[in-house]
Amino acid sequence: MKKITIIICALCAICGSFSCSDMLETDSDRQLFDPNLSDKTDSVYYALGILQGMQQLADQHFFQGEVRGDLVATTQYTDNNLRQLADFSATTTNKYDSAYVYYRVINNCNYYIAHRDTTLRTGAEFVVMPEYVAVKAIRAWAYMQLARVYGKVPFYTEPLTQISQIDRDYPELDMNGIVAQLAPDL
Repeated sequence: MKKITIIICALCAICGSFSCSDMLETDSDRQLFDPNLSDKTDSVYYALGILQGMQQLADQHFFQGEVRGDLVATTQYTDNNLRQLADFSATTTNKYDSAYVYYRVINNCNYYIAHRDTTLRTGAEFVVMPEYVAVKAIRAWAYMQLARVYGKVPFYTEPLTQISQIDRDYPELDMNGIVAQLAPDL
């Protein structure tokens, strides 16, 4: 019995030392650190980043629509930011009334559209066209929501990658101007 116990302990020690030898190694070929928009599969990470921005935008969009609607009333317990939205007195510091969240999604869409190679194929099928078209539709939706809430808004279709690009004078378009610019492309 003693010999069996010693043999089992020795086997466990040998197997345990081999199985954990690479546990603290950080090099991995399963994780992508710099996905490329020119590959067939890696662009999905950029598209998912755009959808993550849309999820963050959803809260603001919901509050802007519902709190200003007729079926919602504020109470004494209502957050001050929501009360300002309901009273149409929101300032630039209001966390539910910021054009920045819309422009963050728009700029990510512009970057994707500018850098995505749409000629990649698998057989006769263009593999990236469904997500490319979805990104263009998301950009159009974000611009139209901006125009719905804020009236005339700065319009640009190239990605802004440097702060100096923000200072340019972009044309300010209303809903009709945005539709005229983006609808033919859709």
